[in-house]
Amino acid sequence: MQISIARTIVVRSLAVLGILLWSAASLFAQNEINVPQNTEIAVGQRLTVAVIGTLDVGGSIEVTFRYDPSVMRIVGANGGDGYGLRCFPLDVLENSVESASSAVFTVRCPFSVSIANDTLVTLDIEGVGGEDTVGFLRTDRVVANGLELTNVAFTTGTVIRTGGVTARQVVKEGITGNYPNPFASRTRIVYVMDADGPVKFIVRNAQGRLVQELATMDALAGENYLDYEQIAWQVAGGVYILQMTTDAGTYYHMMTVMK
Repeated sequence: MQISIARTIVVRSLAVLGILLWSAASLFAQNEINVPQNTEIAVGQRLTVAVIGTLDVGGSIEVTFRYDPSVMRIVGANGGDGYGLRCFPLDVLENSVESASSAVFTVRCPFSVSIANDTLVTLDIEGVGGEDTVGFLRTDRVVANGLELTNVAFTTGTVIRTGGVTARQVVKEGITGNYPNPFASRTRIVYVMDADGPVKFIVRNAQGRLVQELATMDALAGENYLDYEQIAWQVAGGVYILQMTTDAGTYYHMMTVMK
């Protein structure tokens, strides 16, 4: 009886050790996620592109993509039978534009399977008539069962928007936009400085009356951003004027708050 118990303990210990070793291997084994190397798309055109790779772990998988929103936008993602992400529809955790040159799209599937040089997911993309004609699309992060995989090799694809260049004046200083716009509670204000110096932001209503002073700070030359979270009792729904003041002048931008 004592020998039987000892053998049982040894077998169970080996089983637990095997599970731990398998989990560690999933975290540190080489994986890769590849987006298309080159994609051409016209303004308003929609394409479905396949994301292919090797992923040796299943379960709950989150995948984050990053792209240039002045060239394209991700309008959807597809999983299901035949994909690594087996869910249909997929959970969209984030779909936001961070700045004039960077946007993020994150999807999750709790019922994913491992793949080997197979399709993980497909993305529905649409051409956008921004000021750039050449942008990028890449996988930015993969989270498996709550743990970020640190060993995944990602490729960056080139996205070329065809059909001509949208004419747009180059902004040397001023507000280039706020993303998203309209917005409900949070938005990112993107602005450009011609030289290092102080900058002040205030919000006015459509009649020009002061509503809120946002920030006064020193900014560097080039593109900068300011995250703005409006407080419900301070700002009602509607159109507002965002004012930016520097040593060189004052600049204005219209933004819309949704309630």
